[in-house]
Amino acid sequence: MFNHVGHLTLVPHATSAHIGGIVDALLDLPEHIEGLVSAQVVRDAGLVEGNATLRFHMRFGSRDDWAAYRTHPAHVAVVTERIGPILESKSFVQYDDSEVCETGSASV
Repeated sequence: MFNHVGHLTLVPHATSAHIGGIVDALLDLPEHIEGLVSAQVVRDAGLVEGNATLRFHMRFGSRDDWAAYRTHPAHVAVVTERIGPILESKSFVQYDDSEVCETGSASV
């Protein structure tokens, strides 16, 4: 599997309705994008000031599926209509499952 994980920090005036709309839209993407196997989204617990607002994890069948997702109209619409207007900052990581290091495994 190929993974795309992101942290989104939203502007301070983002409402629960804004955040809920982003969560719903991201979770809906596997229904519209071939090769997007699953989507997981979670809101930060709010325990530490300065944390990102949302974390998402998208799982793809392959790196090529992720590449197609980047320009897919359904994904672009979520970014431009839901996320972009209230985005303060973002960071992403993409990786293949075979590259994951775990306790007892070799380091990067």
